Amino acid sequence: MREINSNLYSARPTQILYLGVFSCVLFILISSINHSFGYYIQPFFYLTFYWFYYKALNKHNLVFAVFLFSAYLGEIFLLTDVDKYFDIVLVTFLIAVTAMLYTFIPILKIRPRKITKEMVLQPIIGVVFCVYTVMYLMSMYYNTVPNKFLFVFGGIFLLIFTLVCFLIPLRNRHPSNVYLYLIGGGLLIESILSFVYTYSMPMPIIATGVKIAICVHKTCVAIYFVKKEKIRTDVDYDEY
Repeated sequence: MREINSNLYSARPTQILYLGVFSCVLFILISSINHSFGYYIQPFFYLTFYWFYYKALNKHNLVFAVFLFSAYLGEIFLLTDVDKYFDIVLVTFLIAVTAMLYTFIPILKIRPRKITKEMVLQPIIGVVFCVYTVMYLMSMYYNTVPNKFLFVFGGIFLLIFTLVCFLIPLRNRHPSNVYLYLIGGGLLIESILSFVYTYSMPMPIIATGVKIAICVHKTCVAIYFVKKEKIRTDVDYDEY
């Protein structure tokens, strides 16, 4: 027992991150075979990602904990029945997105670099795609969802969040910004596929796509929460 505890205590952040990714893969595979048993696997990668954060920075983070808990709670109900638990899914989604937006505040305070016309093409394409996708999703399912106010409010939050994820890299070119594209895109895909599965095409492959998007999103958020501390404290950040 002492040896096991010692190994857990001495585990490196990278090893813990790999354990979290492995838990994600197990969750996707096992829940695709036995949906109910997948619920027993799901908490592990949330807990592991928080352990990864703590081990990497040697400190706790209440905002990250709130994000993980609200996301976990919402995604349990999302994977169970979006329509039946619609209000819970949307409220927990709003809490999780708010926690993420809060973490972006220090990044937005970093002095922005000079923006040229050549630099705005890709972000503009990303913005147009996000706006079109969210608006199309809202128009397609507006008459189907049980709570239209929460649906519109959640759609606006989703749009704001994805736009922030796509526009921050325009302000600075820190290498860790690549995770923002994956975070914004992962959440967008997760949201789209969950509604498609519930209200249009209840196909197993779409449900698997939702689970993959969930795992990619959470993995990238965990890594970015660690990386953003370097962005904030990097002595050369003005170069970005």
